[in-house]
Amino acid sequence: MEPPFYPSVRGKLLLTVGFLAMIMANSQENPGKQFKMTVRNELTKDVTLFWEAKTDDYRREVGLIKSHGGEATFDTFAGHLFSYVHEEERHFVEAPAEAEEHYVVLNANEEDIIVRCSTTARGQKDSERLIDFHVRPNWSPRGAARFLSLIRHKHYDGVAINRVVKNFLTQFGIPSNPETRLELGSLEFQDDPNVGIPFEPGMLSFAGNGKNSRTTEVFVVMPDCIHLSSFGKEPWETPFGFVGSFEESVVTDWYDGYGDMPPDGNGPDPQKIYPENGYEYLEKEFPKMDYINECIVVKDFLDEEL
Repeated sequence: MEPPFYPSVRGKLLLTVGFLAMIMANSQENPGKQFKMTVRNELTKDVTLFWEAKTDDYRREVGLIKSHGGEATFDTFAGHLFSYVHEEERHFVEAPAEAEEHYVVLNANEEDIIVRCSTTARGQKDSERLIDFHVRPNWSPRGAARFLSLIRHKHYDGVAINRVVKNFLTQFGIPSNPETRLELGSLEFQDDPNVGIPFEPGMLSFAGNGKNSRTTEVFVVMPDCIHLSSFGKEPWETPFGFVGSFEESVVTDWYDGYGDMPPDGNGPDPQKIYPENGYEYLEKEFPKMDYINECIVVKDFLDEEL
């Protein structure tokens, strides 16, 4: 049974046998290799997905995909074309030529999904500073989807900004709730293909320690990063967004006095954060550490207000 936070509280739709029979019956082209394709809807309205025939003016309904992170998974073939309508405009998605499986996020022409967080700063001297993360699903669709799911289910609320290294990176994402830490720490998800987006200061990526090892921890590349060329060489390091107005943001005001984690610095040891008393360890040993207070997906909030 999948945990309730992933892929979405809005539900997941599985379409296989009937849809596969339909596209086989209607396709006049060599279908090639069959593989699974997952389509996630990050728009604010439900959409109906259609399969498009390339040889004639014909389309067939695949199914409804719920808004705010609903998903549909189905079998398809290389080159098959799909479409959906958003705000009276039809958008198209094509299955790739070669894939074992494929994951795509529907976001119409809305390139950025804004996540707004409130954090402390300057060793908790500032109780509330705002920061906007601009999420770009086309850079890293699985990473973007997991981040948005975790935001919506409040798993970043109250987390420690536990690794702040000047001219290198800032890392956060170990949940404050012990049960959640245990549950999410073992739920790794698949790496995204590297689409060639180079790392720059302000970019946001999941951390990992091996193939398909990403869970909840993310990092921000800091200003004047002296190890910039080292990012992106591992398969789990694919940027999925960036900090808005980076140079004026709160990032440089997060407390960095503890340095990196051992043995390279005197900062918190992640292995001591994950146990049940991990956050007590942080409060006792690192009293000036800053925290994320709360995060929201901005367009979800605007939807509710409307």
